[in-house]
Amino acid sequence: MKTAEIRELPSEELQTRLGEVKEELFNLRFQHATGQLENYSRLGQLRKDVARLRSIQRERELGIGHEPEPEEVERSRRRREREKEDDADAPRRRRGLRRGRGEEAEAGEDSGAEATEASEEAGEAEVQ
Repeated sequence: MKTAEIRELPSEELQTRLGEVKEELFNLRFQHATGQLENYSRLGQLRKDVARLRSIQRERELGIGHEPEPEEVERSRRRREREKEDDADAPRRRRGLRRGRGEEAEAGEDSGAEATEASEEAGEAEVQ
């Protein structure tokens, strides 16, 4: 959950999300205690989400942050939906075959390996 998304939520929704995240965190702790937890990193993510939610609540209490107007909430919701649609429509980038390197880099590696083998064979011929 991103901070910008959290700031766009009304206070009631913020409180609801906090309850949901705390409940999920409790369930994961329970799974961890019984040895059934598979994704340990999720515990840390949820703890950070709780901290983000509480921080934004506290900012609003102190008057540092403001609660968004209903129109702002609706605009941001529509904007996020459009962004998701755009992301879904955009073609996915393919990673290279070897950690981001393209076929050209691999072709260069192959020729380099052949050159090394040739130099080793030449070195063996000199030794004999």
